[in-house]
Amino acid sequence: MFRQATRNRLTQYTNTRFSLRKRSYHDDGVYGYRVPKEFKMPDYTSEELSNRMKYGSLLRMIQAYRTHGHEGAHLDPLNIMKRKEVLALKPERYGLDKSQSDLYNLAGILHVNDAVQEQSVTSKNEADFETILNHLQAVYCGKIAYEFMHLPSASERRWWYHAVESWDKPQMTTEQKKRIHHLLSKSEVFDHFLAKKFPNVKRYGLEGAESMMVALDRLFELSAQQGIQDVVIGMPHRGRLNLLCDLLEYPHAALFHKMKGHPEVPADTFASGDVISHLTNNPTLDYNGKPVHVSLLPNPSHLEAINPVAMGKARAKQTGLLSSQSDTDCNLGDRVMCVQIHGDAAFSSQGIVMESLAMSNLPHYSSGGSIHIVVNNQLGYTTPAQNARSSAYCSDIGKMINAPVVHVNGDFPEDVARALDVVFEYRNKFRKDIILDLMCYRRWGHNELDEPAFTQPLMYNNIRHRTSVPKLYEKKLLEEKVLTSDQEATSIRERHVEALESQLAKAEGYVPDADQFHLDKNWKGMQHIKTGKEQQRPDTGVDSHTLVEIGELSVTPPEGIQVHPRLQKYHIDQRIKKLKASQAIDWATAEALAFGSLIQEGYDVRISGQDVGRGTFSQRHAMFVCQQTERAFVPLNHMKKDQKNFLEVANSPLSEYGVLGFEYGMSMESPRRLVLWEAQFGDFFNGAQITIDTFLSSGEEKWLKQSGLVMLLPHGQDGAGPEHSSSRVERFLQMSNDTFDVEKADNVPPNWHIVNCTTPAQYFHVLRRQMLRDYRKPLIVVSPKSLLKSPVAVSRLDDMAPGTSFQPVLTDSSIQDPSKVEKVVFVSGKFYYDLVKERDQRQLNDKMALIRVEEMSPFPKKELEREISQFSGAQQFIWCQEEHQNAGAYAFMAPRLAQLLPSPLKYVGREPLSSPAVGISSLFKKQSSHLLEQLMKH
Repeated sequence: MFRQATRNRLTQYTNTRFSLRKRSYHDDGVYGYRVPKEFKMPDYTSEELSNRMKYGSLLRMIQAYRTHGHEGAHLDPLNIMKRKEVLALKPERYGLDKSQSDLYNLAGILHVNDAVQEQSVTSKNEADFETILNHLQAVYCGKIAYEFMHLPSASERRWWYHAVESWDKPQMTTEQKKRIHHLLSKSEVFDHFLAKKFPNVKRYGLEGAESMMVALDRLFELSAQQGIQDVVIGMPHRGRLNLLCDLLEYPHAALFHKMKGHPEVPADTFASGDVISHLTNNPTLDYNGKPVHVSLLPNPSHLEAINPVAMGKARAKQTGLLSSQSDTDCNLGDRVMCVQIHGDAAFSSQGIVMESLAMSNLPHYSSGGSIHIVVNNQLGYTTPAQNARSSAYCSDIGKMINAPVVHVNGDFPEDVARALDVVFEYRNKFRKDIILDLMCYRRWGHNELDEPAFTQPLMYNNIRHRTSVPKLYEKKLLEEKVLTSDQEATSIRERHVEALESQLAKAEGYVPDADQFHLDKNWKGMQHIKTGKEQQRPDTGVDSHTLVEIGELSVTPPEGIQVHPRLQKYHIDQRIKKLKASQAIDWATAEALAFGSLIQEGYDVRISGQDVGRGTFSQRHAMFVCQQTERAFVPLNHMKKDQKNFLEVANSPLSEYGVLGFEYGMSMESPRRLVLWEAQFGDFFNGAQITIDTFLSSGEEKWLKQSGLVMLLPHGQDGAGPEHSSSRVERFLQMSNDTFDVEKADNVPPNWHIVNCTTPAQYFHVLRRQMLRDYRKPLIVVSPKSLLKSPVAVSRLDDMAPGTSFQPVLTDSSIQDPSKVEKVVFVSGKFYYDLVKERDQRQLNDKMALIRVEEMSPFPKKELEREISQFSGAQQFIWCQEEHQNAGAYAFMAPRLAQLLPSPLKYVGREPLSSPAVGISSLFKKQSSHLLEQLMKH
């Protein structure tokens, strides 16, 4: 009934949607597959092509400037990077002479404006060689330089020729120059004020790189003018406080309050807080009556780790603004922009940069192009550039995605603003990543308490004798009469100081604004869980009629999709058969029922990772790929004609660190999207250890930022060897802030939930529980491998019916008389089934109880107390696990269980091992047999 109606509708869908484009594997009929609209520059006309052939030598020289001009540009304010003679720019190499007076027809060759001035927008048709050469020197070898000739798109290269060679931007107005001066002087005064008032605090100031403020102010202004609603920023420590207070409206009194050692959160809010260089704010700025909301994300000290998080947050905002699953009514980046700010040393060296860049143009990860601003101090801690990278520029890493680069000398703020203009325009036109390399310097050490002359004496002798960027610009404005006198400039600075003094006076009595930490907008209705509040256990059951309908729809492709015959027989037909019998529901079916029911209840679902569409173990098949056309189809996205919520299946690049960070960012934006990341095997999560340590495990406790991200980590000792056996659950348990004193536990949710389910129904319930509570916590699922298709690890629809929910502990239902039980064995995960089989074979059912701990954190005190109380005659209490003793849940569970037991807890399991598992099959089998024998005869 459900299937035929669905087939009729899906056939119509196929005929209309799949005729639009033919893409391999994915196409625009798949929810979440989004690519920017293509912008093309007009090709050369036949006349222009003829002219290019006529003046071939001139054209080759011009192309040399476009390619090599940056090598001769004046970019380094310290002149460490010496300007060299670039042979490729010499006219003689092309048979050209500076003394030539002939006029050249420039059509299709070069853009030269009438007066070679930026206020002139009329292009010259002809010019003599001297004019051409001077123009090329001014455009490509000045304070701004470009790298775009590596772009594979001829259309993009032509756009660059026109954008940089035809100076069509008006001269800066007096007001714009005063704005730049205001930003520079305010930043310098701020740094000097902090140095004076808080001399022992590491503030990571912006001195030497103040032009960053000019670039960001211009970026926010252009964003507002363009109609961009949200700018999401990920940045490190350098200059963060300057940006935070001077542009992003963070109260100076709040900063000073924090610098005095006080908390940044209200007194009644439980949070451990973070250092000042990780503070954040999310204001809505106003530029000439046009608003733009800016989100400066909280970040850890691990450099560049914030990059994929910012990308994910921007993508989530973009997704939330869309109204349909096609990309025909969506131009990526129209209303959301991701900005990533980097240091030069980290940008060229941290692997997460490459992983993040690799996602930038992928259909399920792009947000329409990021603007990268590299604050290039030419120094990493104490390592100079020549020892810090193997490439000429720190920005060269961007060439892996063919990102253009604009270099600019930070000593010239107006040029920085102009450079930002072209950067913004490129991103706006092509919706791809672009890099602004802001060449500057660091006036002090890595922090203000360091002495940089220990390792860079000549560099810092140069810096000590340099006039600051704000002072240089102030001098320029005095010469131009924009500032009328030294007294006017001094007065401006004095007003900045007075404002800071006023804020400092308020610091001691400052009370953090509770409203700032309330969960609002998308998070309205969510709660911060406080001490003493018992965790919620909502009814997560769904009526069987709905589940059968969802289950059938989950394997119903349209007639235009020809599925693989093995899928038809073993996946589709088997699922339908089992659903109709209301039993033997396997893992993949339970997952599909959880996803589908949440979608019908108004939640979106996104699952990401390597091979998630099919599933590592060929169990999921959330999408079908046509065997004839390779067109993909996600059945759960077509359950209803007017469906509003969807499943995004994002097969990821082969990355853990970058992709998990991206998904964390996705989960931060809305509590109404279930975001899951699945490791191919649980062992591979540790490639993303930094994200887990600094964001997922502690983000709420540090920053009061909730996340409901789910990690699926396939786990189990089955002879697959060291790197295909363990999700290292012990590490996640170690990072749980669950109390050791179980008397104080009271089931208050810790920083995350850690489960090891043994039935599909339990998995179904725990996924739905993620969305049906009024708070969000990360969920670590120690997921099975061998149980996915096991005939014993199945559930009935009744196990998922209304009135049912996730159970942290599962009792041993086979025990008839608990008082006769002599041995109580606690076990978690798939090893339970091995123990059941062995116990039954030895006919020990009446003497041995097997208690399944399905959720280890939060520690299920009440449920375990209930189980233990049943077995009054038990003489032994054992924790049994297949993992090695220094792994698995034993170290976490033992000290807590011991507080509940009438006698000591014993351990039965493998001996300690430095590796997660042995790689010798005979040894593995011997260990397994010995373990079972030890338990049964213990």
